[in-house]
Amino acid sequence: MPGMRRRTLLAALFLPAAAAAQQGVQAPPAPASPAERQGQLDAFWARQREKEAADRFWNGPREARRNLSRDQFERWDEQRYRRQGWRSYPH
Repeated sequence: MPGMRRRTLLAALFLPAAAAAQQGVQAPPAPASPAERQGQLDAFWARQREKEAADRFWNGPREARRNLSRDQFERWDEQRYRRQGWRSYPH
């Protein structure tokens, strides 16, 4: 019988909470007007531009490195291989 008491106790605790949650369900908000929607989109894109500017600030040196030519990367890799004692690629 302890199982029945536990179920009764749990039902007494959770059923009123579930009923209250069902009463609290609201209808979805009305769709925004075209002007409001445009304002939301403008705010979104302004935030995106702000985040990109912050990324460029923090990652500037790394991103500038990506603009280097392939021969510059190969030279750096060759120097790194020599320092590490590794053989270069064509061998």
